[in-house]
Amino acid sequence: MNLYDFSQVNNNEMGVYIDREAEPDLYRDVHDEAQRLIRISDQVRLSAETVSDDEEQGEEEYEKLTTSKIAKAIGMKTADLTDRLVEKGLLLKDGDQLKLTDAGKEAGGEFRLSKRYGPYFLWPKDMTV
Repeated sequence: MNLYDFSQVNNNEMGVYIDREAEPDLYRDVHDEAQRLIRISDQVRLSAETVSDDEEQGEEEYEKLTTSKIAKAIGMKTADLTDRLVEKGLLLKDGDQLKLTDAGKEAGGEFRLSKRYGPYFLWPKDMTV
């Protein structure tokens, strides 16, 4: 069960274990209550939007791209491109982590940390490897 203040105020939640064979009347009552909660809950709707080819090419307006975008553009796997960047001295492996070297910074590389995706590197879109 979610015990955050927002959830306590805005959600209808219940967590119990009832054996249907041992307590059939209680089980039916709980089932009916669960169905009532589902009926009164707001319905979530998802919508899909098509993207035109012009909108998909929006990444061209960026000066820098992620390692995975550059790898895709040159037909490589991200791991292979990362290995090549390590070989060229632009990245340094430190255990299971990668670090941007001074040479990587001079080449235009940047380290970023996203709350959603974690750590990643940006490189000039015209970089040659």
